[in-house]
Amino acid sequence: MNDYWGVPEKEYEISLLQFAQEQLSEKGYSVTGEKVEVCSGAGAMTLSGILENKETRFGIYIHDGPKQRKTRGPPIIRVLFLLPEMKNVEDLRNFEITNPDFYTVLSPEETGFRERVEEDIKEIYAYLYNSKLKTCMIQISAALLIF
Repeated sequence: MNDYWGVPEKEYEISLLQFAQEQLSEKGYSVTGEKVEVCSGAGAMTLSGILENKETRFGIYIHDGPKQRKTRGPPIIRVLFLLPEMKNVEDLRNFEITNPDFYTVLSPEETGFRERVEEDIKEIYAYLYNSKLKTCMIQISAALLIF
Protein backbone atom coordinates (compact mmCIF):
# COMPACT_ATOMS: atom_id res chain seq x y z
CA MET A 1 0.00 0.00 0.00
CA ASN A 2 1.10 3.54 -0.49
CA ASP A 3 1.32 6.19 2.21
CA TYR A 4 -2.19 7.56 1.54
CA TRP A 5 -3.33 6.91 5.10
CA GLY A 6 -2.17 9.34 7.68
CA VAL A 7 -3.55 12.19 9.71
CA PRO A 8 -6.42 13.83 7.79
CA GLU A 9 -5.58 17.33 6.56
CA LYS A 10 -8.96 18.62 7.70
CA GLU A 11 -10.87 17.68 10.84
CA TYR A 12 -13.93 16.52 8.94
CA GLU A 13 -12.18 14.19 6.49
CA ILE A 14 -12.98 10.55 7.09
CA SER A 15 -11.72 7.38 5.48
CA LEU A 16 -13.56 4.09 5.24
CA LEU A 17 -11.12 2.29 3.00
CA GLN A 18 -8.40 2.48 5.64
CA PHE A 19 -10.35 -0.17 7.55
CA ALA A 20 -10.09 -2.52 4.56
CA GLN A 21 -6.41 -1.92 3.92
CA GLU A 22 -5.54 -5.61 4.28
CA GLN A 23 -8.40 -6.83 2.06
CA LEU A 24 -7.58 -4.28 -0.65
CA SER A 25 -3.91 -5.22 -0.59
CA GLU A 26 -4.70 -8.95 -0.81
CA LYS A 27 -6.69 -8.26 -3.99
CA GLY A 28 -3.86 -6.13 -5.42
CA TYR A 29 -5.44 -2.69 -4.99
CA SER A 30 -3.99 0.47 -3.54
CA VAL A 31 -5.89 3.64 -2.74
CA THR A 32 -4.68 6.97 -4.11
CA GLY A 33 -7.61 9.04 -2.85
CA GLU A 34 -10.99 8.84 -1.16
CA LYS A 35 -13.84 11.20 -0.39
CA VAL A 36 -16.63 10.14 1.95
CA GLU A 37 -19.78 12.21 2.37
CA VAL A 38 -22.47 11.44 4.94
CA CYS A 39 -25.93 12.97 5.01
CA SER A 40 -26.72 13.26 8.70
CA GLY A 41 -30.43 13.60 8.05
CA ALA A 42 -30.92 10.41 6.05
CA GLY A 43 -27.83 8.56 7.18
CA ALA A 44 -26.80 8.09 3.55
CA MET A 45 -23.16 7.64 2.70
CA THR A 46 -21.43 8.25 -0.61
CA LEU A 47 -17.85 7.19 -1.20
CA SER A 48 -15.84 8.23 -4.24
CA GLY A 49 -12.36 6.84 -4.53
CA ILE A 50 -9.46 6.34 -6.86
CA LEU A 51 -7.75 2.97 -6.76
CA GLU A 52 -5.05 1.36 -8.82
CA ASN A 53 -3.80 -2.12 -9.46
CA LYS A 54 -1.14 -3.56 -11.74
CA GLU A 55 -3.44 -3.03 -14.74
CA THR A 56 -4.72 0.51 -14.40
CA ARG A 57 -5.97 3.41 -12.31
CA PHE A 58 -9.75 3.65 -11.89
CA GLY A 59 -12.52 5.21 -9.83
CA ILE A 60 -15.11 3.66 -7.55
CA TYR A 61 -18.50 4.98 -6.46
CA ILE A 62 -20.40 3.54 -3.49
CA HIS A 63 -23.77 4.80 -2.25
CA ASP A 64 -25.39 3.24 0.80
CA GLY A 65 -27.62 4.02 3.74
CA PRO A 66 -30.67 2.85 5.68
CA LYS A 67 -33.15 4.19 3.11
CA GLN A 68 -31.14 2.74 0.22
CA ARG A 69 -31.19 -0.70 1.83
CA LYS A 70 -34.84 -0.48 2.94
CA THR A 71 -36.46 0.84 -0.24
CA ARG A 72 -33.99 0.33 -3.07
CA GLY A 73 -31.98 -2.74 -2.12
CA PRO A 74 -28.26 -3.37 -1.80
CA PRO A 75 -25.71 -0.57 -1.97
CA ILE A 76 -24.79 0.86 -5.35
CA ILE A 77 -21.20 -0.05 -6.20
CA ARG A 78 -19.69 1.04 -9.51
CA VAL A 79 -16.24 0.95 -11.08
CA LEU A 80 -15.53 4.06 -13.14
CA PHE A 81 -13.17 4.92 -15.97
CA LEU A 82 -11.17 8.07 -15.20
CA LEU A 83 -10.99 10.85 -17.76
CA PRO A 84 -7.52 12.31 -18.43
CA GLU A 85 -8.44 15.54 -16.64
CA MET A 86 -9.34 13.66 -13.44
CA LYS A 87 -6.12 14.05 -11.47
CA ASN A 88 -7.54 13.41 -7.99
CA VAL A 89 -10.64 12.20 -6.16
CA GLU A 90 -12.00 15.76 -5.93
CA ASP A 91 -12.12 15.92 -9.75
CA LEU A 92 -13.96 12.58 -9.84
CA ARG A 93 -16.49 13.64 -7.19
CA ASN A 94 -17.16 16.96 -8.93
CA PHE A 95 -17.85 15.08 -12.16
CA GLU A 96 -20.26 12.75 -10.36
CA ILE A 97 -22.13 15.68 -8.86
CA THR A 98 -22.37 17.71 -12.07
CA ASN A 99 -23.26 14.80 -14.38
CA PRO A 100 -26.36 12.87 -13.33
CA ASP A 101 -25.52 10.18 -15.91
CA PHE A 102 -21.89 9.93 -14.77
CA TYR A 103 -22.00 6.14 -14.63
CA THR A 104 -23.00 5.88 -18.28
CA VAL A 105 -20.24 8.29 -19.29
CA LEU A 106 -17.53 6.74 -17.08
CA SER A 107 -18.50 3.06 -17.37
CA PRO A 108 -15.42 1.08 -18.43
CA GLU A 109 -15.77 -0.44 -21.90
CA GLU A 110 -14.05 -3.67 -20.89
CA THR A 111 -16.87 -5.48 -19.10
CA GLY A 112 -14.64 -8.29 -17.83
CA PHE A 113 -12.46 -5.81 -15.91
CA ARG A 114 -15.48 -3.89 -14.60
CA GLU A 115 -17.32 -7.01 -13.43
CA ARG A 116 -14.23 -8.50 -11.77
CA VAL A 117 -13.35 -5.30 -9.90
CA GLU A 118 -16.97 -4.59 -8.92
CA GLU A 119 -17.21 -8.10 -7.48
CA ASP A 120 -13.99 -7.53 -5.49
CA ILE A 121 -15.21 -4.15 -4.22
CA LYS A 122 -18.60 -5.62 -3.25
CA GLU A 123 -16.84 -8.30 -1.22
CA ILE A 124 -14.56 -5.74 0.46
CA TYR A 125 -17.45 -3.35 1.11
CA ALA A 126 -19.52 -6.19 2.63
CA TYR A 127 -16.64 -6.75 5.05
CA LEU A 128 -16.50 -3.01 5.83
CA TYR A 129 -20.26 -2.78 6.30
CA ASN A 130 -20.51 -5.80 8.58
CA SER A 131 -17.42 -4.97 10.65
CA LYS A 132 -17.64 -1.15 10.88
CA LEU A 133 -20.63 0.54 9.25
CA LYS A 134 -23.68 -1.49 10.23
CA THR A 135 -23.50 -0.48 13.89
CA CYS A 136 -22.82 3.17 12.98
CA MET A 137 -25.79 3.33 10.58
CA ILE A 138 -28.10 1.79 13.19
CA GLN A 139 -26.89 4.32 15.78
CA ILE A 140 -27.42 7.21 13.33
CA SER A 141 -30.95 6.01 12.53
CA ALA A 142 -31.76 5.61 16.23
CA ALA A 143 -30.40 9.06 17.02
CA LEU A 144 -32.56 10.57 14.28
CA LEU A 145 -35.68 8.99 15.79
CA ILE A 146 -34.94 10.68 19.12
CA PHE A 147 -34.95 14.12 17.53
